[in-house]
Amino acid sequence: MNDSNLLGSPRSSAEDKSVLFVADPYYGAIAAVRALRASGYAPWLAVDKPGAYASRSRATAGSVLVPDLKLDGEGFVRELAAAAARLSVKAVLPGAEPYLYALAGHEESFGGAVLGTPPLESVERATNKGLLPEFAMSSGLQTPPTKIVRGDSEATGTFGFPAIIKPLRSWIRNPEGTISAYSARYVADEQAAEEALRALPAGEGLVQPYVPGQLVSVAGVSWEGELICALHQASIRIWPLRTGVSSYAQTIPQNPALEQGIGRLLQKIGWSGLFQAQFIRDSHGQHYLIDINPRVYGSLALAVAAGLNLPGIWTDLLLGRRPEIHGYRVGTRFRHEEKDVRALAQMLVEGERRRVFGGLVPRRGTTHAIFSLRDPMPLLTSVERLAGWIAR
Repeated sequence: MNDSNLLGSPRSSAEDKSVLFVADPYYGAIAAVRALRASGYAPWLAVDKPGAYASRSRATAGSVLVPDLKLDGEGFVRELAAAAARLSVKAVLPGAEPYLYALAGHEESFGGAVLGTPPLESVERATNKGLLPEFAMSSGLQTPPTKIVRGDSEATGTFGFPAIIKPLRSWIRNPEGTISAYSARYVADEQAAEEALRALPAGEGLVQPYVPGQLVSVAGVSWEGELICALHQASIRIWPLRTGVSSYAQTIPQNPALEQGIGRLLQKIGWSGLFQAQFIRDSHGQHYLIDINPRVYGSLALAVAAGLNLPGIWTDLLLGRRPEIHGYRVGTRFRHEEKDVRALAQMLVEGERRRVFGGLVPRRGTTHAIFSLRDPMPLLTSVERLAGWIAR
């Protein structure tokens, strides 16, 4: 069991502070457990395999193993509920999209623990990429032109090339109860588009024109469709370079129009929980909504470092407490150690030496996705993965 007092102190008695965070293997989970500890909670971790980033964090009260949801959905819910009862936690917090799918509607299985999932219909609306253009338009936001394609490779060229091929959902439940993951792909020509489409279930997906520009995000907490708080950030670098996520980012001033539009969209979805809305800002300053992530997201540590402890605010709301919410600091920086090394390396290959050298200059006060002097052990996972990438 890890030292549960390292990164914060309990907000109340021991019986009031334990929560169970269901973590995927990725780095956003570290930010979540560190933030929960800083908010006074004692986060237990539910994982389907050892060795995840968050499993090594000293912010956790301990870890429990549960079945792999992608292989055994019923067993996952059953064993997670048993762990929640055994640990007497106050709340169960799903940290990734497939956990929302699996747990929505299973509140009765968790007894006295509050389950951090919105109603199933809200989860369905929030994760359906095919509905996003309609929701965006009715909320005063714009998306890139979008067309649903069903087994018709010629239709993938509707907007020309390059283009983006997206699944209708990032996670899809298979008939046998397992879950499979799918992601967006950048395609440069019709052949690549045809291959991307064939890789999707039933050859069905979405096609959009590739919009070059800067990745901008609005992230925060929504509660029963009401926008509780929001933070705006811009990505200085992303990885992979064309369709990736933030490898280096910073907080920027609020954009009232975007924030109000996202508030209206979340109200239509009826969302409760964490979220991140991603936009592409083109060279003319236009913002195109490209995705909604209704979950713990990769650069969550930036929001916490800037003054908005989103996991703590979410958990307070779940437990009927009044969260402390302040503004956020503009100019706070974030770096993902692994992804930024890859982004800078690729930029060097492409001849962008000035930008690479500028990116190597340390910036005081930058928060990191993985490394923390107060919580150094997760960096071992990062070192192992980066060594494997360099070897390849």
